[in-house]
Amino acid sequence: MFNILRQLILAFLLVFSVMLPVQAEAGVPEQQTVSIEAWPVVTITGTIQSLPGYDSDGEHQYALISNVRRVSGSVSVPSTIFASIRIDERGTEGALPLRVGSSIQIKGEFIPEDEAYKTPENCCYAVIHFTHDPVGYVYYNGVYYR
Repeated sequence: MFNILRQLILAFLLVFSVMLPVQAEAGVPEQQTVSIEAWPVVTITGTIQSLPGYDSDGEHQYALISNVRRVSGSVSVPSTIFASIRIDERGTEGALPLRVGSSIQIKGEFIPEDEAYKTPENCCYAVIHFTHDPVGYVYYNGVYYR
């Protein structure tokens, strides 16, 4: 029993150790990256098109980002993305002071539109989520939110 448990722990550590980043993006404070869902991690910039509100639990703040441009990451991104920003104690620890029309930069896991979970707030867009430590961040008005 002890040997099996030990082997499972070693396997777990090995799997997560290969998910750490190799290099940091220019101008961004260094941060370790761990992908829980195994979706690709991207960094995007864009303009806040609308603020659809919050989830029913108050854990996530939503923003629809248009004029999206990929800064880093290996996948193509659409011109509009739905951002789900975790704002409870496991995320940024509070709502962000977002405004429609403002520029924003977000790093997080990217879920293509055809694989994204549909909600009343997001019927049809690709999603960027896990926008907090240890995977991502939101850079808005000169402040990094993790």
